Amino acid sequence: MKRSPGFWARLLKRNRFLAPPLVPGDAVSSHRDDADADVDIASVDSANGDKPAPLTASEQALLRYQIGARWDMIHRLHALKAAPANLSCALCGYTAERGAFAEHVTECIFEGGTITRHQCPACDVIFGSDLMLELSPEALTREYEWHYQIFSEGDSTEQEIRAFEALNPERGRAYVNWGSGAWSSSTERLRSEGWEVYGYEPHGSAHGGGKHVLTTRSELEQIKPAGIFSNNVLEHFRYPVAALRDMASLLPAGALMSHATPCFEYRFEFTRFHLFFFLGKSREWIAEQANLSIVDYRADGDFMNLVLQTP
Repeated sequence: MKRSPGFWARLLKRNRFLAPPLVPGDAVSSHRDDADADVDIASVDSANGDKPAPLTASEQALLRYQIGARWDMIHRLHALKAAPANLSCALCGYTAERGAFAEHVTECIFEGGTITRHQCPACDVIFGSDLMLELSPEALTREYEWHYQIFSEGDSTEQEIRAFEALNPERGRAYVNWGSGAWSSSTERLRSEGWEVYGYEPHGSAHGGGKHVLTTRSELEQIKPAGIFSNNVLEHFRYPVAALRDMASLLPAGALMSHATPCFEYRFEFTRFHLFFFLGKSREWIAEQANLSIVDYRADGDFMNLVLQTP
């Protein structure tokens, strides 16, 4: 189908995705520097701070093709490099010969090609893909911006409410739905029941709007939350321990955090955006490293929830 010059100009202006598959700085070391402590996909604003305007069907099709072409190029370039003899766990840092790490391979249903992950023999976490973990914060943010212009999440209201209830909340105290996104009505529903609940969504591409959705850390500090809950968030953090420490710093002593995700097992592995699957000892490891204690863990089908407490 022939497109007018105006179509392409509008597409470039609105979405900034007619860019090279790889740009300098996209790939970074998988080892975390101290300077990266507060850098994470769930705490990095989109480049313009606003949710992009909805795309037309033609624009969505073109962007989907662009994503697939970009990842095809990334995989082809990666295949030219020899695999390192040793691997290091992206969570606990354990290093050993590659063969010591169990390999898990699947396909990304969101145009990302093959996903290869590895399971750490020391802490049990499944991490990867390396290609996603090696993206710079800016490149990872761009992945989410493009993704959410085409795809949306399922309604997570009920799971979020269950995660909230696990906090044993008290009336008259503030609670934060961390990474609230645009795909549930849990914040509004809980507020209608008299709970002082706020959504927190700093990432512009996932922001659903609403006057009770916070976007900055200063806003979080002002409400002085008594507890934090999340659903389908923990597995997206590039540095989950740093993210948990950041949350804990907002809470009083003895406060609870409740984090629900089916990625406490190896489920929903078909998306490249799930960077960690917290199996076995890895739950205890992240709690200990974040100076938190585990109060409760329960699994009910796809609803799996970890409750942590600040010292």
